[in-house]
Parts: sequence; C-alpha cells; structure tokens
Amino acid sequence: MRIFLYLCATEMKIDLKNTIERSWDLLTKTSLTWDRIAVEKENSKTIRKEYVFVWFAISTLLVFLTSLIYVSDRKIEFAFLKAVITAVSLFGGYFIANHFCFIFLKKKNIEDLSKDNCEKIVAYSFTTIFVLKVLLSLMPSLFFLQVLVVHCAYLAWEGLRAILNLDENERGNIILVFSLIIILSPMLISWILNFMLPNA
Repeated sequence: MRIFLYLCATEMKIDLKNTIERSWDLLTKTSLTWDRIAVEKENSKTIRKEYVFVWFAISTLLVFLTSLIYVSDRKIEFAFLKAVITAVSLFGGYFIANHFCFIFLKKKNIEDLSKDNCEKIVAYSFTTIFVLKVLLSLMPSLFFLQVLVVHCAYLAWEGLRAILNLDENERGNIILVFSLIIILSPMLISWILNFMLPNA
C-alpha cells in the first residue's frame, strides 16, 4: 500500500512539474512551444490526464483554500460553493468549448482536422484561463487582470498554425469565433451558477 501511495505521489509530482513547465513555455515561448507540441504523439486522453485535469485540480483546490482565508463568515460553506463553481465552470466550459470548436472547424472543411488535434489546440489555449484563475484566487485585488483572457486568442492562433498547418488568411477567418468559444464557455457556466447560487 505504501509503495502504491508513493508511486501515485511521485507521478502527481511529475505531472504537476511538467504541467507548470509546459504552461510557462506556452506563455513565454508560444510559437516554439507549439512547434514542439505539433510533433508530439499525444492523444486526447493523454492531454486531459497530464495537463487539463491537473489544472482543474490546482484551480479548484486553490479557490477552496483561498476562500477559507478571505472570507470571515460561513467559511466552509462559501469555500465549498466557490470550489464547486470553479470545478463545474472549468470542466463544463472545457468540454463544451472542445465540442463546439470541433463542429466549427469541421464546417470549415479543415484538411488535417481530427478530434485529437482540435482538443490539443483547445486544451493548451485554455492555459491563460487556468493561470488567471489561479492568480485571481490568490490575489483577488488584481481582478483587472481578467482582461488578459484575450491572450487565449493568441495561443489559439499559434495552435491553428502549428497543429493544423493553416496560413494567416485561413486562421483569420477562424480565430474570432474559435477563441470566443474558448473564452466564453467557462465564463457563461460560471455566470449561470453564480446566478442560481446567489450566496456563492
């Protein structure tokens, strides 16, 4: 049992380290990192396990812990609600965005399109959303940083180039709708949940 727990902890530590390194590279060396991603043999399952779900866990846990710190009344209840809203909005937003982005690209008759390629672009384009969620949970006073969510569009722009081999004109016809789907999906779910749970 101890060996199993040790192996799980080790694997989680490696996944966390790789996830943070990959995120940092995407934000600071976007084009180069996308070129590296393009030659990697990752399928949707691998991307979710080693990147997306790791960010889900980090974001939800930090929102829960920081809510305990910043709220004085009904701490546990409030922190739990905030964590649930975060988890559902990110989880639901991600899969909704992935679904509709694939449908959108399919209608555009993209040659190299596959579900794995589409999810690869959506997953790594979500990096800005994940990082902002973590930063704003740690420092709520920096709420104005939310405008940086538009950086998702740049990540998607480079992803469409590297993964689907689209030129600038082709990307120009796609990027607005594609990036809006990614940005608005978690925001819309979060808004609906906050509306339904006014005490959150």
